[in-house]
Amino acid sequence: MTGTEVKVSDKRKFSSNLWSAERKILARAFELKAAQELQSLLREKIAVLPETSSDQIKPFQIGAHDLFRVSALATTSLADLKVALRRYTSATGYQMAIGLDESVRYRLDGSVDAPVSEDNREHARTIVKRRFAKMRQSQAGAKDTPVRERTNSGT
Repeated sequence: MTGTEVKVSDKRKFSSNLWSAERKILARAFELKAAQELQSLLREKIAVLPETSSDQIKPFQIGAHDLFRVSALATTSLADLKVALRRYTSATGYQMAIGLDESVRYRLDGSVDAPVSEDNREHARTIVKRRFAKMRQSQAGAKDTPVRERTNSGT
């Protein structure tokens, strides 16, 4: 094991590296789909939204909801916009980006706005930790559940 690898069983070491300021959270399929859905509701291209899996997820500036509302297509309902924003900002990758040490928020044009507050950072970390714990629990439960054999119904 090299010095850069993280041993998952060492929770202290894993936890500290998970939130490293040097880490970049890249968009996965779910975040990309949510970003595309959000972008489709807007009149203009939003630079801070990821377009490919090599794009970094960047937390929005505080008050971005109002800016998105101004940028929405005339045919976009407020309810649809809220759902799309919630889907994207609730994604685990987005929450991880907020939780990183020294994370910053971005204006919609992609420029840096302000640091993420410590309260927001800790809240995001709590969300991510709960999701990881739930995922580990369900994976452990799946391992303990015996696989049922398929019976041939004779048809």
